Amino acid sequence: MRKYIAEFLGTFMLVGIGTGSIVYSAASTQSPLTVALAFGLALAIAIYTFGPISGGHFNPAVSLSMAIQKRLTWVDFGGYIVAQFLGAIVASAAVYGGVAAYLKSSTVSTALSGQTMTVSQFVSYVGLGQANYATGERLNAFAFEFVLTFLFVLVISIVTKLTNVPAPLVIGLFLAVLIIVALPITGGSFNPARSLSPAIFVGGKALKHLLVYIPAQLIAGALAAFAANYFNKTSEEKAVKA
Repeated sequence: MRKYIAEFLGTFMLVGIGTGSIVYSAASTQSPLTVALAFGLALAIAIYTFGPISGGHFNPAVSLSMAIQKRLTWVDFGGYIVAQFLGAIVASAAVYGGVAAYLKSSTVSTALSGQTMTVSQFVSYVGLGQANYATGERLNAFAFEFVLTFLFVLVISIVTKLTNVPAPLVIGLFLAVLIIVALPITGGSFNPARSLSPAIFVGGKALKHLLVYIPAQLIAGALAAFAANYFNKTSEEKAVKA
C-alpha cells in the first residue's frame, strides 16, 4: 500500500504543480520555460522523495515499460495505474478548486479591467492546463507525443539503472526540455494520467484528443521497454567483459 500511496502523491505533485503553473499564470505573460521547469522540477522532487518507496513512476507509460522489462510485477502495475490516475484527477480537481481564489487576485482584476468572470467561464476560456493540438494536426500530434514519450521513457529506463548518475535530476530536466519543444504543438504531456485528468473537467475537444494522446503514449512506453532491454543488456555485457 505504501507504494501506491507514493505513486498517488507523486502524480498529484507533478500534475498539480505543472498544470497549476499554466492555469494560474493565464492572466500574465506565460513563459514556456516557466511551465517546463514547473513540470520538470516537480517530477525531480517527487522522484527524490518517493522514488525510494515506489520507484517514482508517476506515469502509466513508465509503469507499463517497467512491467514489460520485468522491473515491476503486473499486479503492482495495476495498483500503480489506479494510484496514478487518481492522483492526477485529484490534482486537477485541486487546481480547479483554486480558480475561484485566483479570479479574486489583483493580477486577474487588472487583466479584466475590473470586469468579473465566473469559474466556469474561466475554465471554458483558459482551460485547466490540458494538453491540446490544433484542428487538423492529429497525425502530427500523435507523432510528437509518440516520439518524445518514447525518448522520455527510454531515458528513464536507462538512467535509473546507472549508479553514478543523479537520475531524478536528469529525468526532471529532460522532461522540461521535451516540454519546451512540444508545448506549441501538443502541450507536451507524455503521460496518460496527465493527459486525462484536466480533460475530464474541461470536456469537449480535450476528451476527444485523448484518442490521440493516450494510445501514442502507451505504445511509446511499451516500445521503449524493448529498446531499454537492448541497451541495458549491451551495457551489462560490456561490464562483464571488462
